[in-house]
Amino acid sequence: MSRENSTSRILMVANNFPPTRGGSAVVYANLAHHLASRVLVVAAKASYADGLAQIGWREHDRAATYEVRRLPLLRTQLHATGSRLGFLAGDVMIRLRLAGLIMAQVLTGGAHCVCVGELLASHWVLTLCRLLPGVRSVVYVHGEEITTEVGYDRGHNRARAALLSADAIIVVSRFTQQAVRTLLGEEGSKAEIHLIENGVDTQRFRPVGRRPDLVAQYRLQPGRIFVSVCRLLEKKGIDQAIRAFARVHRVHPDTSYVVVGTGGFEASLREIAAAEGVAERVIFTGDVTEDDLVAHYCLGDMFVMPNREMENGDTEGFGLVFLEANSCGLPVIAGSDGGSRDAVQHGVNGLVVNGRSVEAITQAMLDLLQDDALRARLIEGAQMVSQAADWRRKTEMFTAICEGGTLS
Repeated sequence: MSRENSTSRILMVANNFPPTRGGSAVVYANLAHHLASRVLVVAAKASYADGLAQIGWREHDRAATYEVRRLPLLRTQLHATGSRLGFLAGDVMIRLRLAGLIMAQVLTGGAHCVCVGELLASHWVLTLCRLLPGVRSVVYVHGEEITTEVGYDRGHNRARAALLSADAIIVVSRFTQQAVRTLLGEEGSKAEIHLIENGVDTQRFRPVGRRPDLVAQYRLQPGRIFVSVCRLLEKKGIDQAIRAFARVHRVHPDTSYVVVGTGGFEASLREIAAAEGVAERVIFTGDVTEDDLVAHYCLGDMFVMPNREMENGDTEGFGLVFLEANSCGLPVIAGSDGGSRDAVQHGVNGLVVNGRSVEAITQAMLDLLQDDALRARLIEGAQMVSQAADWRRKTEMFTAICEGGTLS
């Protein structure tokens, strides 16, 4: 791996970073890939889920086009057991290690900008940056961290204070942009807020056809296939998609539905599929490797994730999977809540529906199945939208913000 010499670098503090899965991890990895020698990523060795070392982090870092520094953790595990004193002591040690690394990079490593990728857990880093002369602080906001009500930040007061302390705020959707402006109120009228909608790696995500080995592995029958790729959380709307698919399957018995991913809602989804009588035609693949991800998208003819907002405010900040599906040549069905409208233009690259309505989701599925002209038009639009979202332009925008310039 070769890196160009650079006298000035961006320090990216990323709690969620590969091999961890998730939309924000994909965003930071793509930015880092295109920044190459101009970025130093600070990430965790351990998983926040169980505290064990992340499988594959060494292999990932060796293959990367950028430098990664790993600390054991960048924040405490919120579910950690033990005494309150032990929890606080552990938190202090984590902060001291991270603060020491940041200051070393600023003073001797040429870092001129610190980008914080997790607002609540690393808000204190923004305060630290204000004490370091000539260092610009940027925070990346995806949406759910300021819309979801959580016990340790009632009223989002911590999030608000952190946003106000940053030199610049990057948001991933117009929905998130409005949520930030609402949270900051009049005090944030002069805040520097920039919109960088999520991008997609169009060279990686592309139509490759159905892999015969996967067709055999999942015992897929000939016919149209719906596919979902996401963490199996209630807000993703896969429960309503399964109920809608059951109605579609009664009319088109040759259809199948492939659900890719894992999560805490999986058991409930399996129960719904059984109760709806489609357990044999709803295939849960579990987690898949990065090498096999594109092939799993391409098992489908149409992508569906009718996301919705939950009672606590948790919702989809953007929906990177919609662009990935588009780039693989799939028209998509998205929910109308949250930031998905920034990823999916109704009638252009997909259909936007009420994610709470089984009837609306069913009709969208039937429309894509039965209307060849509509499906062809949306596939064409999918390619157009995904091509326009190439990460190279997004990285140029990100760099300009980190350098204190203006976007063109």
